[in-house]
Amino acid sequence: MSVRVRVPATSANLGPGFDTLGLALTLYNEIELAVAEDTTVVVSGEGASALPRSREHLVLHSADQLAAEIGQSVPGWQLRQVNAIPLARGLGSSSAAIVAGLVAANALL
Repeated sequence: MSVRVRVPATSANLGPGFDTLGLALTLYNEIELAVAEDTTVVVSGEGASALPRSREHLVLHSADQLAAEIGQSVPGWQLRQVNAIPLARGLGSSSAAIVAGLVAANALL
């Protein structure tokens, strides 16, 4: 069984609201996550060459943290990710990865 998650880019520094007002944008990262015997990571799109292909990947790190929190051990993950959110441009790519990993792992576990 696998789970698909689509997470939007965000912008949080909106005028006088500073970090209290946010905006979801129409740029999305999409992941498909499954529990597997071994970990495999396939990434395409924005920043694909810069992201780790191991459990150090932020999506998988978040999924592992959730699994540990609920007392489960996962032998490996199968992750497919298509990125539209640029890395390191203030559009929430790290937050999107964390949220995607947590939401997908929660649904799977």
